Amino acid sequence: MARLAQTAGLTDIQQEILSTVRDFVDKEIIPVATELEHRDEYPQQIVDGLKELGLFGLMIPEEYGGLGESLLTYALCVEEIARGWMSVSGIINTHFIVAYMLKQHGTQEQKDHFLPRMALGEVRGAFSMSEPALGSDVSAISSKAVKDGDEYVLNGQKMWLTNGGSSNLVAVLVRSDEGHPEGTAPHKSMTTFLVEKEPGFGEVRPGLTIPGKIDKMGYKGSTPPS
Repeated sequence: MARLAQTAGLTDIQQEILSTVRDFVDKEIIPVATELEHRDEYPQQIVDGLKELGLFGLMIPEEYGGLGESLLTYALCVEEIARGWMSVSGIINTHFIVAYMLKQHGTQEQKDHFLPRMALGEVRGAFSMSEPALGSDVSAISSKAVKDGDEYVLNGQKMWLTNGGSSNLVAVLVRSDEGHPEGTAPHKSMTTFLVEKEPGFGEVRPGLTIPGKIDKMGYKGSTPPS
């Protein structure tokens, strides 16, 4: 039994959800994980199964069509999924980051527009932070947002987006220095923009190109673009 599953005081609902996920992992993930990992193949059938289970909406509030479960319940499920194949947990986790960000900090219009579809897994999120020259050093991010009338133009290059090629909503962290005095702490001059796009590679929308997958030693199948 996974470590978190040994947590004392789990509710009947938590135990039922965990049992369902554990059964799915044993039957649908473990038997194919090695083959898909070696082929670096996106696990579409597994993802479809996660959608049917409602796991993409596990922590999204019920008012938006989610299950409204706790962070502990989410952690229990992710631990089970990672037991079967780590890459699948990454597909869920990046989606969770964007959904949680929207739930906590999004406008009401953004919540109404995105969360119901995210709960169904129709919209899947990815978080874009890392860059080729700096990795995950957030303070050194060079991608910028420049205001152009009522809109913003984003310029830069990102890298290592787990779920990047298969997602259709990306939360992009960039500098937005306009209006901030020189010497402002880096984290105070950054903004996360929500970018909708088509899944896949190439030019997925005007001005946005997803070059392709990177050959990696592990953590395969989640299609991070270069």
